[in-house]
Amino acid sequence: MSPATQVGRTAKAPRRTRTSVLRRRSGEARTAAAAMPQPRVAAEAVASDRPLLTWELVTDETGRTRPEARWI
Repeated sequence: MSPATQVGRTAKAPRRTRTSVLRRRSGEARTAAAAMPQPRVAAEAVASDRPLLTWELVTDETGRTRPEARWI
């Protein structure tokens, strides 16, 4: 390599770490309601004039589980 190709390179910068203040604030901001995931609306509950394609895991006669598309 020629010295001209290394002109723009700099030494590796030290890794930046998060301060404890940021970590503490993010922990305080969480609430019990925000931490729990909300259930999805069931596909059957959605009113629509078009059929919906859903995927279900089905176990076949050999005991293997595979995805299967179904229209509802």
